[in-house]
Formats: sequence, structure tokens, C-alpha cells
Amino acid sequence: MNHTDFSKLLSAGTIPTLLLFEGEEAYLKRKALDALRSAVLPAGFEELNETVLTAPGADEIISAAETLPFMADRRLIIVRDERSLAGRGEAEQKLLDYFPKIPDSAVLLFWTSQKPDGRKKLYTAIKKAGGIVTFSPLKDRELTSFVISGFRDLGKKCDERTAEYLVFTCGSDCNQLLMEIGKISSYRAGSDQVTADDVTLLATPSIECTVFQMVDSVVSRQHVRTLSLLSSLLLTGVDRLYILSMLLRQFRLLQHIKIMQYEKCGQDYMRSALGVPAFAFSQYLRQASFYTGGQLKRAVRTCLETEYAIKSGRLNQDGAVEAVILKALNSFESASGNS
Repeated sequence: MNHTDFSKLLSAGTIPTLLLFEGEEAYLKRKALDALRSAVLPAGFEELNETVLTAPGADEIISAAETLPFMADRRLIIVRDERSLAGRGEAEQKLLDYFPKIPDSAVLLFWTSQKPDGRKKLYTAIKKAGGIVTFSPLKDRELTSFVISGFRDLGKKCDERTAEYLVFTCGSDCNQLLMEIGKISSYRAGSDQVTADDVTLLATPSIECTVFQMVDSVVSRQHVRTLSLLSSLLLTGVDRLYILSMLLRQFRLLQHIKIMQYEKCGQDYMRSALGVPAFAFSQYLRQASFYTGGQLKRAVRTCLETEYAIKSGRLNQDGAVEAVILKALNSFESASGNS
């Protein structure tokens, strides 16, 4: 189930005794835990009826679940450890045997930061019990609604287009978006309307957005701006190989657009195939229009060859990304000059 399904369970009062929170969307996961606490733990007795275990053994987990709640109907046990679900041998079997016996007075929640190995027996057992809640990044309209709602909570109005622009600029991480929403709202203290100009002025671009801007500046042959954007990424500690992988992703994405345009695919199909939000797709579409298929093919090949040279030890990564960008610039200029 996802976070919406879990909210419905809480509203209906049908809380499973065995749960697993997985996935990388930390904000939604934390909000779900807060809602679970409110549903299970009576006011004033929260600390007495909640047990948080870090890297516990099977016996410790079982003991906590068997402890009766104090002045409450249920006790909440939170197991914070990825390895708890990758058990083996006697410890694993103890938990497998105990899961069907968890008393109604307990809610046993396993908390993981990512997605555990679905092949493990403990994971399979929780899945069979219907207790897995997956917190994936929000998509498209969910993200737009999240941003609009975030501004509304702070007394600001934000239209859908501006919300999409903020997501395109900052990414889909809810925690980061909330920080940006708070920053922009504070800046717009004298007005209740948030604009795209506010986002441009105040929002901190994600790595993906900065790479998009770099590729955009290649199109317009802005050498200084291109290298300045790269320098800003490096100054924040972003690894050169990661920047290279993002450049490769960007050029590949534009190449796919060119191929699908050649095959006369519709825009709805193209956006779905690429898996990008509507606002981002319109930006990628615009960017792709400035490139030829040959230019993008060369850019992709250059990125791949450079990545292979670095990983095979034939090339030091210092300066490698700069070389790729300069090649892209020169390639674009020479091709434009011949057209």
C-alpha cells in the first residue's frame, strides 16, 4: 500500500499489528509515523507506550511486543534497522514464528530508509500480512498539489504553473520543497501571491536543474555561464562522476525525444515514455529543438567514452567533466557554423 492507503486504514481504525515503512520519501514517512502515533498512543502517555529499538536482536523485539501497554489499548514498537529484515538462522526463524502471535495490544513497526530485499523471508512474511507501506516520491499532480497546499498553509497563493516550476527547479523531495516554500513565503511577506519570478530569484536549483541550465547554456554558446554553473556544483561538493552521469542522462533524454519525434510519436506518448512531469517535458522539448540528432549522438558518445576512461583508470576525473562540456560546446558551434 502507499501513504494514501495507509491514511485510509488509520481513518477506519484498522491498524495492522505488523507494519513495515519503506521507501525514500522521508517527509511522507515521518508524517505517517506521526499519524500512527496519534492513532495508537493516548495523549499524555506517549512515552510510556512507545519503544524505539535500534539494531535489536529477535528476543528484544519479542520482549518489547509482549510488554503490556500502560493506561492504553496498544503499545507501539519501532524497529529502526535495515538489518533486522535481513535476518538469518535462529534469529530469523524466531521472528517468523512470532509474527502470527503478535498480540492485539502491540503494533510492531519496522522502519527502513530504502526498500529492503524483497526476497528475504521476513519481508515476505510482512507482505503476506498486508503490512508493507511504500513511501515513493510524489509524482506530477500530487507534487503540484503538495506545493500549492504548502503555500496555502503559510497564507500564500500559488498557481499550478508556478508550483510546477518550483518542482522543476528544486526536485521532488518533499522536505526540500517545504524549505523552499518557507523561504519564498518569508520573502513575500508583504504579498499573498507567489510568482515564477520569486522561484527564479530565491529557489535553490537541484543538481538536475543546474545540469539542465548547463546544457541550455551550451545551446546558446555561453561558455562562461556553462563553466560557472559547473563550478557552482563543484563548490558544493558534488562529485564530478555524478555530474557526468547527470549530463549523460540529460543528453540521452534529449536524444530519445529526437528519435520519438522522427518516429512521429505524440507528445502524450513521449512524456509517458520519458517518465517526466508535464512542465519538465515542455522544457526538455524546447531544449531538444535546438539540437540536431547528430549533435546529441556525439554528446552521448563523448559522455560514455569519458566515463569509461575514468572508471578504467585511463583518465583522471579532475578536469574530465570540463573537457566534456567544452567538446559539447565546440561540437555545437562547428555544427551550427556548417549549417
